[in-house]
Amino acid sequence: MSDPIKLPDRLTAEDSSPLWEQVLNAADAGQERTVDAAAVKFCDESGLTLLYEIRRQPERFQLINLSADLESVYATMLRNFSPDLTEREKLGFVSTLGKWLADKVTDTKKSIIFLGSCICALFGVLIHPSLIRFREIYDISDESGSKAVTIICLIGFLMGVIIAFETALVAKIFGAVIFVVNGIGIAMTRELGPLMTAILFAGRTGSAFAAQIGTQKVSEELNAITTFGLDPVYFLVVPRLIASSLVLPLLSVFATILGVLGGGLVMRLYDITFTQFYIQLIHSISATDVFFGLIKAVIFGFVIALIGCECGMNTGAGAAAVGDSTTKSVVKSIVWIVLIDGAAALLTNRLGF
Repeated sequence: MSDPIKLPDRLTAEDSSPLWEQVLNAADAGQERTVDAAAVKFCDESGLTLLYEIRRQPERFQLINLSADLESVYATMLRNFSPDLTEREKLGFVSTLGKWLADKVTDTKKSIIFLGSCICALFGVLIHPSLIRFREIYDISDESGSKAVTIICLIGFLMGVIIAFETALVAKIFGAVIFVVNGIGIAMTRELGPLMTAILFAGRTGSAFAAQIGTQKVSEELNAITTFGLDPVYFLVVPRLIASSLVLPLLSVFATILGVLGGGLVMRLYDITFTQFYIQLIHSISATDVFFGLIKAVIFGFVIALIGCECGMNTGAGAAAVGDSTTKSVVKSIVWIVLIDGAAALLTNRLGF
């Protein structure tokens, strides 16, 4: 038998690192060694793990002179934690489907409760306007609105150009290029203006809401707000709901105007003058189209902010959880935007708007 391995008086992560190499080398070489723990006075989790590794191989290591106090700590560790990995139980198709449905029902319940809390908070600030944090709403509007105008206008302009080119190619066959103006006006005013703006807003601002609140959740700032007697919904969520509901319709107007302008430039290539374009556009769209697009934009803004804040408030522990919440907020927002837009299109078609 080789010379015994003498453990130091402190078995910490720093002190036990060189000992791990000795233990592993001895195990690989098949040597039988004695480990003397007479000098050990303090032991942390890494030290206990080292002791576990030594005792796990009684045919190679013999641990001697471990104090009664450390024996007690070691026994406590074994009762509450097992380093052995356990295989995850594989669920069948029915069990997996049931678990998925149960998770979705739980998430839906949480979303409904959060929606109710937000609506109550909004009614509360309407009844008591002194609770409205106007400075916070202005800052959020500036961050999510004015700094997004450039990209919104660019995408709106390109959408108008694309619609005009694609529809004009078909309309030219039938000699009806002038009616492309009707399609541009209605599509940008009722559908693509609010829809594209909402999708960009979800990716840019909704994700930012989830990341901001999620980071505050991880860093215990939400608990601190609650400790001070403040409601996080009033303090963080309501200003974002109000700001988003006000900003997104304005951004939608910019996108619609630039989209119509882009379509007008394309129509010029098909010998449609700006005067003809303007007259045809005025006769093709109505106040109902404009009003309907703005109402949808308000709903989109509210839903995006609601989902972003909810994902942020439900963030788990760690930096990875913030990333998951951010991704979830964008995906859920886009799905709900498309569902609401489709439902609105079906409803207006049935009602004849």
